[in-house]
Amino acid sequence: MRSFAPIFILLIFLVSSCTDSEKILRLSTEKGASVLDNGWEKEYWSNQENYSSIPSENHNTEVLVLNADTLSVSRWYKKINIKPYTTYKVSGYVKTEGVEGNREGAGAGIGLERMEIAQDTVFVGDNDWTLVEMVFNSGGDDSFMLEGLLGKRGLAKGKVYFDNFQLEELDSKELHPKVSIDLSEKMEPMSPYIYGQFIEHMGKGIYGGIWAEMLHDRKFYYQPGTQKSPWKVNVDTLSIQKDASHSFAELDLPKFVLNAEGILLSQDSLAVIQGKKYEGRVVLSHSGTITNASIALITENGSSEQPLDISGSGFQKIPFQLDSKETSNARLEIKIAGTGTITLAAVSLMPSDNVEGFRPDVLALLKELNSPIYRWPGGNFVSGYDWKDGIGDPDRRPTKYERAWNGLEYNDVGVHEFMDLCRLLDAEANVAVNTGLGTAELAANEVEYFNGDQTTKMGKWRAENGHPEPYGVKLWAVGNEMFGDWQLGHMPIEEYVVKHNKVAEAMWAVDPTIDLIAVGFPGEWNDMMYEHTLDNMTYISEHFYRQDWHPGGLLTHVKQIPDAIREIADEHRRCREEMPKVGEKKVKIALDEWNYWYGPHVYGLLGTRYFLRDALGIAAGINEFSRQSDMFYMANYAQTVNVIGAIKTTKTDSWLEGTGLVLKLYRKEFGTQPVAVEGAPEPLDIAVTTNEEGTVVTVSIINATHQEYPVALDFKNIELPESGTRYFISGANDMVFNDESSKDRISIQEEPISWDGQTLVVPKESANIYSFKLN
Repeated sequence: MRSFAPIFILLIFLVSSCTDSEKILRLSTEKGASVLDNGWEKEYWSNQENYSSIPSENHNTEVLVLNADTLSVSRWYKKINIKPYTTYKVSGYVKTEGVEGNREGAGAGIGLERMEIAQDTVFVGDNDWTLVEMVFNSGGDDSFMLEGLLGKRGLAKGKVYFDNFQLEELDSKELHPKVSIDLSEKMEPMSPYIYGQFIEHMGKGIYGGIWAEMLHDRKFYYQPGTQKSPWKVNVDTLSIQKDASHSFAELDLPKFVLNAEGILLSQDSLAVIQGKKYEGRVVLSHSGTITNASIALITENGSSEQPLDISGSGFQKIPFQLDSKETSNARLEIKIAGTGTITLAAVSLMPSDNVEGFRPDVLALLKELNSPIYRWPGGNFVSGYDWKDGIGDPDRRPTKYERAWNGLEYNDVGVHEFMDLCRLLDAEANVAVNTGLGTAELAANEVEYFNGDQTTKMGKWRAENGHPEPYGVKLWAVGNEMFGDWQLGHMPIEEYVVKHNKVAEAMWAVDPTIDLIAVGFPGEWNDMMYEHTLDNMTYISEHFYRQDWHPGGLLTHVKQIPDAIREIADEHRRCREEMPKVGEKKVKIALDEWNYWYGPHVYGLLGTRYFLRDALGIAAGINEFSRQSDMFYMANYAQTVNVIGAIKTTKTDSWLEGTGLVLKLYRKEFGTQPVAVEGAPEPLDIAVTTNEEGTVVTVSIINATHQEYPVALDFKNIELPESGTRYFISGANDMVFNDESSKDRISIQEEPISWDGQTLVVPKESANIYSFKLN
């Protein structure tokens, strides 16, 4: 009994401190109404037959029922908005029949998801209606999830009833944000690499995003005319032969028997713009006599056509240039007539304004992001990737089915194209090597190809492919997420540490000046990596993504990002404290994937649409990086274009998401020297920096609430100017988004400000940088 006394004392105190006796909210559904219409939801992945509701015998409510005859987890849940930094009591009645758990302590009951509660109860067996009361403080959350669970703290079966849920506010903290700042109390400078980006070969990240190629399956992985091929033909597909000589490329090529009427090969749904020029090439060989050959770009109201000069022997590349008569979808048609055969190897079509194969509009946005470093080529993709497939003549490079994301990899963008992109963006390269299905030899050869001089075998090969000088790539990732069973080549940590060491030592044997990033993951994996591979790493990676699997509040959504960054930093501080050698070396973290990742996927595979609330979360993440500057060497926003990207594209257009605008703004305007901030900023997120020279002070304030807040700023030993500049990102509400029809629902704005040297008023739903030039 003694253990429960503090709970009752707490309840008496909190109730007595509450001045409003009517702060009680009924959460149950009124009798006769639909519980689903009243905001209750079912766990979508559980057996839907487990869920029902019945009228209450004791209250004017509907009773929620869960009934399962096998051990599982079923959950009724409801998302509820609340006030942050407020103490609440949830109450409800529970009744059970024959509830059994799969282990001791498992059963049925009420859950509050992530909230810490003062008292908890799990029901097993048969229990008559029992009142359950749970007290919690919302902390920095503005929403919580009320759960009726069959399968609490484990799996369970049986039957459970829930009735008359109520929420009572017991005590609320008045929020008056106030902080003090000491510019002389400097933290470690922020690495510029926290503004890194990540590109992976998946979805529309490269093909359909950065790369300008308009055609799909341009090297005929699938036989034209078949279901999976985008190419249509005017002949029976059974008449199409296969050229398996591999005299041009390693794949079998389609071989057509010509006739007087001619073959017609076409691909449609190509977006074109009126007056724009398009260029390309057809790669083919022939036997016999060609009587007519042409290529045309056809729209509904016109076409542009060019003859194809097919002559000579062997495979030849025939260039062409076409233009569009209107802005619409177009069809590319290849017509060839005569006798003999035609073997097609490749076709390419790009807008003529492409920049070394890249879309100029996307390049312009990438330059606005101004990222100092790009990680490539994956991601899960890298664990099945052979870098040698992406070098040499692009038309001869093999198209392959890649198993990480179950798509075609055209290998049009490989080593040289990626390094061209880095040069065009004035960015450094961070190359990941394959430690999944790859070998130490494959990785060592890749390092030599990038960095070896022409006296080396790989360096000579690179020179033959058009780049005599070594690329001099400094930063290398040794594998990707090898802790996960989704990763090609995944193995237990006991085996992986051996492979990591073998690969790392082989890479350093080729170039001892490079830096290596080891694969990290919280817990045992990190402990083992540090214990067994510490001497073979320069940095250690971590990844995180956050979803919308939460109660839905704006603050709750936003704080996921800084919370994750802080938790990762604390994990590696733990390792430093528990392992003396790790503490001595102080390996920094390369957070080489981080972002929100949830629906809706509008722009292809994982083409997540981002809202203003996501932008505020990314801004809060940058604030947290400033607070954890001693722990992070790099952070790569994943994955830049379309695929959970800061940039989104259509076939002919592109724009920055709100998340991209934050990265652009903070990279340009937020200082690099964090200073100490103390006090009570709640519910705002506040970080302060200066520029490197100490002549500009920047105060970053994220207001992830639905009301404006005045914040008191006390600068120690310095007086800021009365005027400055406010840079801010906001929108009509936290759920607005940018798209092709309106690219500036979320935008960067700038305005002069004047203040009294004490208080700033921070608008709702906004990310702000207040910049002051010191005298």
